[in-house]
Amino acid sequence: MGNYDKTHQHILNVAWQLFSKHGFNETSTRQISSTCGIAIGTLFKHFDSKIAILEACLDLRFHDVLELAKETDIHRPPRLKINHYAQYFYQFYCLHHRFYKVLFSQRLFRKTFQQQHMELIQSLVFADQPQFNKVKAAILLDCYFMTLLYGLGAETPNTKLMLRTLSQKVSIF
Repeated sequence: MGNYDKTHQHILNVAWQLFSKHGFNETSTRQISSTCGIAIGTLFKHFDSKIAILEACLDLRFHDVLELAKETDIHRPPRLKINHYAQYFYQFYCLHHRFYKVLFSQRLFRKTFQQQHMELIQSLVFADQPQFNKVKAAILLDCYFMTLLYGLGAETPNTKLMLRTLSQKVSIF
């Protein structure tokens, strides 16, 4: 691993510790760079904003959850697959809900952000479907994301309630 990659990873590790300890809004990029022992300019060579740092921190952790969910996926019908992945993803989102509220508030309406998330869920749920029904897929994805957003909007997000709601919604398929 080169110096650039080491510094990049160090920034993410330090930022995650500071975000977890103090909160996103209470942590500044100056605190992150100072704790890392790097200049603020170096920090911005790696990330264009504090929200980009948070997004990268969450993506790293989400990747581990994604891999675990893939390893345990034995389902074939899309409605069962979406419930399977939601169990892992909703739990992760709820665990880090205060960060996702910030991230979604700043990124949700970006087309690329939406597209990345939709493509991920679509690839997981419909990858092995011989007959892909685009309308049915869109409805399932809408159920998944609307349940997620509504659930994260609660004062204290509840994974079980979110999963029950999603299961009820997709049971019509």
